[in-house]
Amino acid sequence: MGQITKLFLRAAVREALESGAVGDAHAISVEIEGDELVLTGVVYSPADIAGAHAAASACGCARIRNELTLAAVWEGPVDAVYEAGVESFPASDPPAWASR
Repeated sequence: MGQITKLFLRAAVREALESGAVGDAHAISVEIEGDELVLTGVVYSPADIAGAHAAASACGCARIRNELTLAAVWEGPVDAVYEAGVESFPASDPPAWASR
């Protein structure tokens, strides 16, 4: 496989990943070793692993080595409303509706 072909293939796979195949496409690295496409990185669901493999297959990759790691802990988005509620009621200052 020529160098130009490798660059186009990497770009095609990267574009397929970023089009919505996985939740966080930037967490996946796409490399080409010989005639094999290698996917590495950390994803947060089995669906992301399947989506990354499908995206690479759709780009015409015959040999794909999937070295993606499934994260053990998923960190959800920060809930600003919840955080504000936690910070506004310290243990030494009970809310006004609490009985005394």
